[in-house]
Amino acid sequence: MKSCAKYAAFVITALMMISVAPTASADELGDAMAQADALALFRRIGLQPSQAQQMIPVVERIQDLVRQQRQADEQRLRQIRPTLQQARSQLVAGQMPSEQAQRVIASYREQRQQAQLTLMRAVDREFANLENILTRQQNQAFDWTPPESVNMEESMQRILQQQRVAMGRIQRAAEVLNSVKHLDTFNFVTARIPILTDYLSLYYRPDTPEFEQAMEIAIAATDQVRLLTEEQWQTNALDIAADLVEELGLMPPMQVRQRPGTVSWSALYRLFTNEQTLVVLRGLAG
Repeated sequence: MKSCAKYAAFVITALMMISVAPTASADELGDAMAQADALALFRRIGLQPSQAQQMIPVVERIQDLVRQQRQADEQRLRQIRPTLQQARSQLVAGQMPSEQAQRVIASYREQRQQAQLTLMRAVDREFANLENILTRQQNQAFDWTPPESVNMEESMQRILQQQRVAMGRIQRAAEVLNSVKHLDTFNFVTARIPILTDYLSLYYRPDTPEFEQAMEIAIAATDQVRLLTEEQWQTNALDIAADLVEELGLMPPMQVRQRPGTVSWSALYRLFTNEQTLVVLRGLAG
């Protein structure tokens, strides 16, 4: 029954997309809200008429891309309409769609997903032009960094680079813990702090609360390592070092995080792919 419900929701929605147009009142309300949101944002960043004028051709290109994608999607839906109608009849009768219908639906979904990803990548390339039109201060309000799925190649390169940084920091931490562990009793008392100071000074400014807190964490880690047998240490050295790096806050992030207090890439995508944003820009440009 769950599988039937899954197909029913898709089939009904797809057929409605082909045959049903939104009501005028819904369009008018949505348009008014979109214009108000765009105008409020542009006023907040102090967008100048000359900047709005420069943005217009860029946003026109973005919305041309959106229209082309939408038209292509509607064409794909029209092509599979007989299959969708057949699937609806089978679902109404309490039956699963035929295997052929399931394959057609799966193929459409895959094509639509790929087309959407292609569109988002094309829009992201245009975002670079919008970013160049705005001043540095204005751009502080926006995070133009796309989701990793939009720029997979760059994301993979960044992740590989972050992994290399992380491994380097883990190996460095392991070396420091290893050197402290194998100090004799006298040097453990006298040399541990200088060794840890040299290590932490790579990442923290001495004589700061952050440095003192990091020192407490490092001392606790060396106390733990000191109690391990040699076999336990050799077996778990990298894991323990990774825990230390993580606790010190030195592990580089593997995923892109949105800058706090900024308008996200996804919100910017919704803004500039909305036709009402172009209406607002033309009004601001005079």
